[in-house]
Amino acid sequence: AERLACHLVGLGARAGVLVGVCLPRTSDLIVALLAVLKTGAAYVPIDPGYPRERVAYLLEDSNAAVLVTTSEHNPLAGSAGVEVVDVRAVLGSAGDGFQRRLGVGVRPGDAAYVIYTSGSTGRPKGVVIEHRQTVAMLTWAGSVFGPEVLAETLASTSVCFDLSVFEIFAPLTVRATVTLAAGNALDLIEDRAGFGHVTLVNTVPSAAAELLAAGAIPPRAATINLAGEPLPVELVR
Repeated sequence: AERLACHLVGLGARAGVLVGVCLPRTSDLIVALLAVLKTGAAYVPIDPGYPRERVAYLLEDSNAAVLVTTSEHNPLAGSAGVEVVDVRAVLGSAGDGFQRRLGVGVRPGDAAYVIYTSGSTGRPKGVVIEHRQTVAMLTWAGSVFGPEVLAETLASTSVCFDLSVFEIFAPLTVRATVTLAAGNALDLIEDRAGFGHVTLVNTVPSAAAELLAAGAIPPRAATINLAGEPLPVELVR
């Protein structure tokens, strides 16, 4: 993250600047998000599966200066106007930028990330979330759930939704583990051994019902957060 952050600073990333991040849910995504925050800039999450037109709109509307992606997932291949950074190329370079800390100062009112609405009732709108708001949420999460519950948190929500901030940063702030699902929470059905140590799952009631029916709720998952749909009493039982 330090190495990538140093590279981004060289491209102008700083407080007040927005950096697009278009990566699948892998460790590269976590590195990229941390790197952007280390520069003082704010990240704009972009799903690699989005249509090219939506990606172009998000970058144009946000006025993002840089797009962090890979050659495989670059949605703007052949396009001009945005500085494209291949995260794999930077992390695989022989540079020594990672050996020094940036020491960038971040103020509570600085933007941390910008998430766009679905745009179902018009053009998508970017919602700017500041560091103080993010810190307030993460402080609450740490006090309510604690390190034991967050010990191995499943990150299965698209980075384009705000729940991903909880799934990724809440465990990291209490020195816990983030376990990444490539698809969604239903990945637990296909790889029960790989997710066997998960302690916290966030999903919707319909997906939880599928997990329950398949016997795929991890045995250590004492906490399951459900939202977004009506919650049947029978499912709770």
